[in-house]
Amino acid sequence: MSATLAVIALSLASGALWGVGPVFSKLGMERGGQPRRATLIVLFVGAAVFWIVPLVGGWSHGFVTRLPVMDITVFVFSGVVGTSLAWLLWFRGIRRVGASVGNVLFYTQPLFATLLAALLLGERLTSVTGAGVVLIVLGVGLLSLSDGTNVRLRFSKALLLPLAAAVFAAVSNVVNRFGFETSAATPLEAAAINLTSALPLVVGHTLGYQPEVLTAPGRSDAYFLCSGLTNVGAVFTMFTALANGPVVVVVPLVSTSPLFTTALAYVFLSDVETITSRTLISAVLTVVGAAITAL
Repeated sequence: MSATLAVIALSLASGALWGVGPVFSKLGMERGGQPRRATLIVLFVGAAVFWIVPLVGGWSHGFVTRLPVMDITVFVFSGVVGTSLAWLLWFRGIRRVGASVGNVLFYTQPLFATLLAALLLGERLTSVTGAGVVLIVLGVGLLSLSDGTNVRLRFSKALLLPLAAAVFAAVSNVVNRFGFETSAATPLEAAAINLTSALPLVVGHTLGYQPEVLTAPGRSDAYFLCSGLTNVGAVFTMFTALANGPVVVVVPLVSTSPLFTTALAYVFLSDVETITSRTLISAVLTVVGAAITAL
């Protein structure tokens, strides 16, 4: 398999795995779990796995510690900006403007990522790639709209919250690519640094605003654990793709994850997910966009 095909395959695998996580989280929340608790468990599981794997594999000597401070700082910055701040702003935005509008704005991330990658990293952004990115954003945005939702994007400061989350997520991916281009960090090391650096801010915010979620383990936690494990695979495949391929290809393909979520939800959560004409149109737009971007 050529390097390009490997990057495409890894990006799509990451998108599929990112799509699986929300299904497990939804199952957990239907059993009494809370979104913030789900996120905490997902982050803890991810950070733990990425530190335990090299230990169990017997090659933990020098893991992360061999890297210069500047290289570590790059991925710490990515974790704080893209994993902590982006997540916190996204969910705050959802509370202020609703899930549909919040998701539509957040999934503009590929637009920002490709533009930043072209400007800051010198990646080649062709008109064909741009068209593919736009189709993916349109498809995912349409998929994010709830049935019967009247979306009126009139100016409001609250709209800046999910939009800022999209920008931070885009910046994080560009920084990750920069880190892989300028350092000897492996995807496993980068992922461990990223998720670990995200924990303090998210835990601190939770303790300050919703400490009641830090309760004894419940039956919903098993589903959140499964979500965390699938996200481990999603992060690792995305980081491996970014280590070997440009942002303008990787990020748009990874951003097809809501399409996988919808397909899985239709199978496993049929009581809450139905296939409508909107779903089919969004699927066509997303798939065509992904194909164009890959080519």
